[in-house]
Amino acid sequence: MRAADQTIVFSRVLKSGEIYNVPTRSGLSLRTGNAGALQIDVDGKTAPSIGSIGTLRRDVSLDPVELAAGTAVHG
Repeated sequence: MRAADQTIVFSRVLKSGEIYNVPTRSGLSLRTGNAGALQIDVDGKTAPSIGSIGTLRRDVSLDPVELAAGTAVHG
């Protein structure tokens, strides 16, 4: 996870079933090498997928409104 200035805020490989709660902070984005392996929930509801298994995603907005609307993928 990166801040708006691209500094790394969190970097780790999550294990199957592991949960990470994103801090309430604007401008955060996600990079992942396996978008389809992620389940993203916003306020207890599963958000639309950000990609299929093995898909590399960069610049995925972690804004809850964009995630819930399926418009978080920017790059």
